[in-house]
Amino acid sequence: MSVFVTVGSTGFDELIGVLSTREFLQSLCTRGFRGLVVQYGASGDRFRLPNEASEELGIAVTGFDYAATGTQQHMDGAELVITHGGAGSILDALRARRPVIVVANRRLMADHQCEVAEELGRAGHVVVASSDTLARAVVDGGFLRLGAFPNADPRPVGEIVDEEALLALV
Repeated sequence: MSVFVTVGSTGFDELIGVLSTREFLQSLCTRGFRGLVVQYGASGDRFRLPNEASEELGIAVTGFDYAATGTQQHMDGAELVITHGGAGSILDALRARRPVIVVANRRLMADHQCEVAEELGRAGHVVVASSDTLARAVVDGGFLRLGAFPNADPRPVGEIVDEEALLALV
């Protein structure tokens, strides 16, 4: 079983730094994960894996900076996705029907990532954690009890377009 972590194209030093801690790596082992793929964006200098702890715990680790394509493949192949709070990354993981833990990057644009993450957390679609609580969130296993994210219904958009087209004819 594997975990995919993504921070998008920007950096997220706090999250990337936590991934190499014994506490986090042990939390993965506790849940039976043996693979960790990290998309570390601009935080490559904080990516310190594999390390002694990952090797000792038997966790295979790979990482890359950013790929415009291929990220979805990693999500599709993971049993758990840990993502920054970017709406696009969260929605990609939810559409892939993967359990998601969101760690919002509070340093970006007036903390906007928290609003999205907290709303999806209240709806039961994601687990919200911080860099400090991520290991605990993995051990607690709340991600195993998340509700399915609904598929988009394109009908309301079509109805609005139809209505606007009719008004334009009048």
